[in-house]
Amino acid sequence: MDVRQVATTVVLPILITIAFTYAMILAGQPFGALLAVLLVYLWRRFTRRPWSGVGLPMKWSALPHLLIGTGLSVAAFLAANAVSVALGAARWVPWEPQDLIFLPLVILFIVLGQALPEELLWRGQLYDVLAERLTPGVVLVLTSVVFGALHLFSQSEARGPLEVGLYAVGSAALGFACAASRARTGAIWMAVGVHSGIYFAHGFFPTEEIVYSVQLLAQIVVMVLAGFLVLYVPGRKSRQEA
Repeated sequence: MDVRQVATTVVLPILITIAFTYAMILAGQPFGALLAVLLVYLWRRFTRRPWSGVGLPMKWSALPHLLIGTGLSVAAFLAANAVSVALGAARWVPWEPQDLIFLPLVILFIVLGQALPEELLWRGQLYDVLAERLTPGVVLVLTSVVFGALHLFSQSEARGPLEVGLYAVGSAALGFACAASRARTGAIWMAVGVHSGIYFAHGFFPTEEIVYSVQLLAQIVVMVLAGFLVLYVPGRKSRQEA
């Protein structure tokens, strides 16, 4: 591709996705989630792309994909934190049993208000647009790296250049696992589960950082491994991927 093609088929969709992401954040919940869906819908109508390309099929397979992605992400996150605790880089924080009362609302908010709209933008719309001109491997890496870079400017517990950089790399690792789920299944439901699982693990199995950089590094490693596990574990693959 020449420079003009790169600008129109790669750079422009990425910039639009970043702009939509910030618009969703500024709108706040639940309006941000609704805004994200509306923006993606209008984008696809304007470019005459079928809605099916975002990978959001309303099928029975959506539920197992969602649960598998959630379970994989929670397990990976807990494994990373267990290693951090064993190394003295973090400590477990107990939570109150009465928090279970709000569990259904928390799950609903995380899935519909956070994970689904972000995945619709990044592993749905952007992934589909880039896949028209780029190879699957390039799309996977590119969407993950840009998604991670965006988190250089997000609010987090990270302090100092090292922790902020590792936090962004950790977000890229999460994006990699989500993009791997999209590549493997042809839909974003497993990616929504992977994305949601991070919030579930952080909220219901919390830790207090002691050496946050070590904890971030452990989380990066396990999420990258989770992404490769999704891509290469033997089993049934989607008709789209086949």
